[in-house]
Amino acid sequence: MQILVLSDTHGRSEVLSRILLLHPDAELIIHCGDGEAELDEFIGNHPDWAYKIYHVRGNCDYNSRSPRSLTLDLPHGHRLLAVHGNYLEYGNFMENLAKAAKEEGADLALFGHFHKRCDHMLHDIRLFSPGSAAKPRDGLPASYGLIDIFENGILTSHAEVPRT
Repeated sequence: MQILVLSDTHGRSEVLSRILLLHPDAELIIHCGDGEAELDEFIGNHPDWAYKIYHVRGNCDYNSRSPRSLTLDLPHGHRLLAVHGNYLEYGNFMENLAKAAKEEGADLALFGHFHKRCDHMLHDIRLFSPGSAAKPRDGLPASYGLIDIFENGILTSHAEVPRT
């Protein structure tokens, strides 16, 4: 199974569409917040994609009724927790996220909010941020993530947002 992960598109509908349309075979799409309006626009234009798109509320997704966290079962006994990250940022964020994932029985935790790429193992939890697809803050190009779920493990990668 391949999962496309993106976050922090901040109103950039064309960027979100470009990324999603590059990966029509992704079986699951997770948006980790701050992009609900453009995600709704994409689904409106591509309703046949709606069944595989999930998202969580970001701190800039104003008046959102979306959940602030999402837990999904994955093939081969894996489970993911997706959050934006803003409500876990106080104290040690990575520890807080790993603890939240453990509480949900997840071995993969996805997050946004910081606009920085991350792929880190902590307490047997893979913590993964795709970075920002629109406004990166890590000195790297805008990015998104791809996650492949296999029977023997999880393979993660970051990809740069292609320019028009």
